[in-house]
Amino acid sequence: GINAEYGQRLKELTDAKTGLDSQLEKTNQEISSVEDSLHQLREALRSKDGPMKVATTRFAVRSKRPNVEQTRDFVHGGLMSEINEISSSQEALKNQIACAEETLHRLMKNKERLQQDIAIKKKSIQIDEQQCLRLRKTLNWRGFRPAGM
Repeated sequence: GINAEYGQRLKELTDAKTGLDSQLEKTNQEISSVEDSLHQLREALRSKDGPMKVATTRFAVRSKRPNVEQTRDFVHGGLMSEINEISSSQEALKNQIACAEETLHRLMKNKERLQQDIAIKKKSIQIDEQQCLRLRKTLNWRGFRPAGM
C-alpha cells in the first residue's frame, strides 16, 4: 500500500544521501591532498629563489669586472646554464601550481554542489519521516483510514 511506498521512497532517499555523504568524504580527502600538494609546490618554488639570486648576482658581478674583457668562457657558460635550468624549473613549478589550483577550484565547486544535494535530501527525508508518515499514522490511529491503507 501507500505506507510501503512511503517506506520505499524513504529508503531510496536515505540510500541516495548515504551515497552523497560518501562522495563528499572522498571530495574532502581529495581537497586535502591537493592543498598539501599545493603547499609543497609553493615551497619548492620559493626554494628556487635563493639559488636564482646567487646565480644571477654571480653572473652580474662577473660581467661588470673592470679591465676584463667580456669572455664567454666555461664559467660564463656554466652560469648561463645554471640560470636557465633554475628558470625552467621555476616555470615548470608555476605550471604545476596553476594545474593544482584549477583542480582545487573544481573540487571546491563539486563539494558545494554535494553539500547542496545533501541538504535537499536531508530536508526530503525529514518531510517524509516527520510529516507524511506521522500524519498517516495519526489519521489511521483516529479511526480514519486514508486511501490505500
